[in-house]
Amino acid sequence: MTKFKVYYLDDEPDLCEAFLDFFSSETISIQTFVDPHTAIAAIKKARPDLFFVDFRLPGMNGDQVAQAIDASIPKILVSGELDVKTQAHFVEKFSKPFDFDKLGEIIQQYAARKKG
Repeated sequence: MTKFKVYYLDDEPDLCEAFLDFFSSETISIQTFVDPHTAIAAIKKARPDLFFVDFRLPGMNGDQVAQAIDASIPKILVSGELDVKTQAHFVEKFSKPFDFDKLGEIIQQYAARKKG
């Protein structure tokens, strides 16, 4: 069985580690990134099923990252500021600090859609 692939980009290593620990499972593969350019390169090599991206990143913002990758990949913005202006399409927006249970529900919903 192929795992549901989730990528998470945030310049805070502690949040990346928490995301990885909380959501990794037998059916969900989590890959985290602290650098936007590394994340973009990885996405171009191996497309995720769902992509979470922070807005404030070094060198570029989450909106720019989202615009640099395939538009058909569902993207979720996580930010301390949800009133930021974006050009990319985000299927959801979550404020930091985020509720891990709600994020888990979203991951499960997208995983079920892919399976279904």
